[in-house]
Amino acid sequence: MRQKNDKHEAMDNSAPLSAGHLLVKELEAHGVQRSYLVPGESYLDVLDGLHDSTITPIVCRQEGGAGYMAVAEGRMTGVPGIAMVTRGPGASNVMVSIHTAFQDATPLVVFVGLIPTAQRGRESFQEFDLSGWFSTTTKKVLTLDDPDKAAEVVADAMHTAVTGRPGPVVVGLPEEILVKASSGTVLPPRTHGSAAPYAGDVTELRARILQADRPVLIIGGEDWSPVTSRRIAQWSRDRGLGVIGTFRAYDGVDHDSPNFLGILGFGASEVAKRTFAEADLHIFLGCVRTDVATNGFTIGTDAKTVVIGPDADAHGHFGSLDQHIVTPVNRFAQALFTEDGARAYSVSSDGSIDEPATGDEHLADNDEPVPLPEWIRDARSELEEWRVPVTGGATSANSGSGAGSGSGDDGDGFVDMDEAFVHVKELLPDNAIITYGAGNFSGWATRFLPTHGFPSALGPRNGSMGFGLPAAVAAGLVHPERPVFCIAGDGDFLMNGQELATAAQYGVNLTVVVNDNSVYGTILGHQDREYPGRATGTSLSSPDFAALATAFGGMGLTVERTEDFRDAFEKALAHKGPALVRCLTDPAIRGARV
Repeated sequence: MRQKNDKHEAMDNSAPLSAGHLLVKELEAHGVQRSYLVPGESYLDVLDGLHDSTITPIVCRQEGGAGYMAVAEGRMTGVPGIAMVTRGPGASNVMVSIHTAFQDATPLVVFVGLIPTAQRGRESFQEFDLSGWFSTTTKKVLTLDDPDKAAEVVADAMHTAVTGRPGPVVVGLPEEILVKASSGTVLPPRTHGSAAPYAGDVTELRARILQADRPVLIIGGEDWSPVTSRRIAQWSRDRGLGVIGTFRAYDGVDHDSPNFLGILGFGASEVAKRTFAEADLHIFLGCVRTDVATNGFTIGTDAKTVVIGPDADAHGHFGSLDQHIVTPVNRFAQALFTEDGARAYSVSSDGSIDEPATGDEHLADNDEPVPLPEWIRDARSELEEWRVPVTGGATSANSGSGAGSGSGDDGDGFVDMDEAFVHVKELLPDNAIITYGAGNFSGWATRFLPTHGFPSALGPRNGSMGFGLPAAVAAGLVHPERPVFCIAGDGDFLMNGQELATAAQYGVNLTVVVNDNSVYGTILGHQDREYPGRATGTSLSSPDFAALATAFGGMGLTVERTEDFRDAFEKALAHKGPALVRCLTDPAIRGARV
């Protein structure tokens, strides 16, 4: 039985709650289920409050991993992910996840234990300037300097993280404030006040779609749900819209939809880029026109443009903006439908109109659905061809010079990842959640693994390495009923490979495939282009990842030949707990073949 310390009034049930305990109670009131943390002596009272809480503390091995897990949870659930770290070193490590949440527009609240207030400004042990560090990459920085305002500060942080354009909030927790008794009480969550779109906005959008020859819907952002995913898929089909996913936020619509035409950003297919460039109407739903999506603002900048999302400022949008509907994606999707009977028609997978189908709701505009136009059907056929892995002697889009470049031959003891992903696609269930960090290796997932509705893909839109494994841990905790698959490079994996220990500790079922080619492949590709024959600083000497996985308490397998991959991957998928398949690959082939 845990010993109680008499100096803490909060341990006495008849006494007021301490500020630290009230903070935890306020998080409970906001629906928080997990807190990803690395413990620190600066916020011991919060840790003590978690002891009897409904919130599960997930103890991580490094603050960057904890922050990434919180980002992934916020993206999947819409409730701000919660991370807890301590003072200067912990705050330094968690910064990478705050930047990720800021650029990705993901709701996140990071609690940072601070030195006692009386020691501020004296270069005290682990002291730093909280606001100075984080004010440029957060929506708000708060400090709990009054124990009576503990609930108020938490409520403010949670509200700020999700309203308007979602993003990160940092809350500083001075050590001595947390243990003081608080006169505050638990506050109910604030309403978001997110308005449904005006009827006139929807009518204007409808007119724009009818007038356009090649209307394209670009999907992205955080404010989605499985229901919204299905609604947007139906609306876009019935109204003859081509659909493209934005960079690393493309799981809003089932990729098997007949009008889904690919993904923008790094590694995009030619058909997706061409469809985007030739459109005469862009409808950005939950996202905006960015540099990555437009190849550095070089394509798709002339189209008439509609932006739909909760951010009144359309933060980060470039180019024309002809209509701006300020409403969350979920509210927009809800406004498209009327729950009063059966929709009259549906569109089949080949683009033709099906017979009437009974359902719980139908599109509110009552327009008859249109058959998918020829340009969508042609683009869809081209996309499906591109999705089929090319095996044999074709050339990799990211090949370098040297032996084996583009050969597709594993005779030198290398695994052909194109062929390996034939098996991954076949064996991975449709409801899998796919995660990855940053690197050329992610292209195998974005090209060959279609997703089937939100949430099913987690990748860092700020290009942050090391995101994939922590995101996979969070995905397995949030959705234990679903398989989780992480693809990583050898460089990317070791950014946060220690979180395999976290996965093992909490019994998370996940499967990792590590593309072990002993180079930082993306940077090497840039060097090959800009400084041919002068590669510097991109070679790696990696550990035995399979042995590492075993040491962390998971399953580890090494594959050296393509023909052995399927059996290893099947074993990894069947394993209860974390499993890793290490694939030894040719450093000269750093991406899918074309």
